[in-house]
Order: sequence, then C-alpha cells, then structure tokens
Amino acid sequence: MQLTTFKVNERSKANSRATKRLRKQGVIPAVYYGNSKDTISLSLKATDLHSVLAPGKRYTLLDLEIDGKGGNPAVITDYQKDAVSQEITHVDFLRIEKDVKIDVKIPVRLNGNPVGVRNEGGMLRKEAKFLKLRALPENIPAAIKLDITNFKADQVFYARDIDLGDAELLSKPQTVILTITKGRTAAEIAAEEAEIMEEADTVAESAEAAEDAVEESSEE
Repeated sequence: MQLTTFKVNERSKANSRATKRLRKQGVIPAVYYGNSKDTISLSLKATDLHSVLAPGKRYTLLDLEIDGKGGNPAVITDYQKDAVSQEITHVDFLRIEKDVKIDVKIPVRLNGNPVGVRNEGGMLRKEAKFLKLRALPENIPAAIKLDITNFKADQVFYARDIDLGDAELLSKPQTVILTITKGRTAAEIAAEEAEIMEEADTVAESAEAAEDAVEESSEE
C-alpha cells in the first residue's frame, strides 16, 4: 500500500502543564497505538498536520517517521479540538496493516441538483453527515459521494442504498441519508385555506343556532 511520509518525534509521557507548553510552541501531542503493541507518545508540528487533515485527506495512509526512522504505517483515527479556539490539541494515530480492516467515519457528500427540487417543487434535506464503515486501509474512501441529480420528490434515500464497494457498512442500514419532501402548490394551499374557512363558518353557524335555541327556551 502507498504511504505518505509524515515526520513526528517521540516524547516522554508528560503532565498537562508540559503538554500546554508544547501547544504554546506550536507542537501538538499525539499517540501511536494499536495491534496489541505498546503505545508510543509523540509530538508533531501543528503546521504539518493541516496537509493530512485537509478536505479529502482525512484518511491519508501515513508512514510515521519517528525521529527520522520510518516503517510505522498509520492513519489518523481521531483528534481533539479546543472548544473555544477550535485549534487541534491532540491526535490519535492507529497502526495499520495491509490485510487488516479498520473502522472509520466517512463524510457524505451530495452532488447535483435533484429533479425533485428543480422541477417538482420539493425541498432537499440532508439527514446524515457521516457513515461508519469497515474497510481495508487501501479501500478507505475520502468521502461517500452521491449523485442526487435524478432524485425525485417524496423520495427517501437510506444508507443501505449506497454501493460501498469492498467496504462494510457499520451504521444502521435504515439510517436516512436524505429526503426530498414535495412542497404544496398555490392551488393546494388555496383549497386548504378555503376548506378551513368553510369549517370556521360551519362552526360559527352552529354556535349561533345554539344561542338562538337557548334564548327561545328562556323566553318560554
């Protein structure tokens, strides 16, 4: 499998104060784990990370060059961000093997303007932003791309409807990816309003009749 070299440094395990100092220096703490081997604490330059977390690069297959020594295949499985600054504060690298499947979370991308929207007055709603898959490292897609050009109004598209090739779907098959609900026409809205007005008139007439009956009964 083809790997992209990514330079990191091994670091000793440190307390939170030490890791804060690292971050102030533009260095991000990380770990390299998996396959029943010892976890290695790492550090890397924040500026280097952007190249492998850019759109479409999320699951780039990496060869971690630890202190100048390669031969450490990995993929980024998770990372944390600061709640305020949104800067990345920690990264998890998973050891990978060519013939061992791994679990990943892949973004869903919708392409095209559905016929149900442009011609049938429908409204498109994207329900799921990500799907969980299990796949060999070489078969991990950068994104799940769906051409929705021919999707019609009143159509619902589920996770089970997607062709994932060699990947295995881990999300629930009935997960809704998107819906296109058909909007009401002007004639339908007018008819509904007329029906409501008619019902209101009927209720008013019934109320008046009841009042008249009460008055007649009182006079007797």
